[in-house]
Amino acid sequence: GLYFAERCSKSDEYAKPDKSSRLPMILARVTLGRINYCPKRDPVKDPGRASLEASCLGGGYHSVLGDRVKASGTYREFIVYDHFQVYPHFIVWYSRLGG
Repeated sequence: GLYFAERCSKSDEYAKPDKSSRLPMILARVTLGRINYCPKRDPVKDPGRASLEASCLGGGYHSVLGDRVKASGTYREFIVYDHFQVYPHFIVWYSRLGG
């Protein structure tokens, strides 16, 4: 699946710097459609990654919302399994302050 976040600090966790210590972030428009909401603490085990993917590849959903805010106080993650639901709009290059 393709993973997205509503907060740039979540995306920053995965960013890798270039030779100039700049980091890229892609701002994308994502069509979520009918969302399979998953507030579970460990969604890989319950209901399981395969089950969540299957719900979008033929089970009537278009995306998964992993509500990590509710489960563990961190971030909400959005997953889609069809690249046509994503429109990469901008690449933003940034530097971390103090680093």
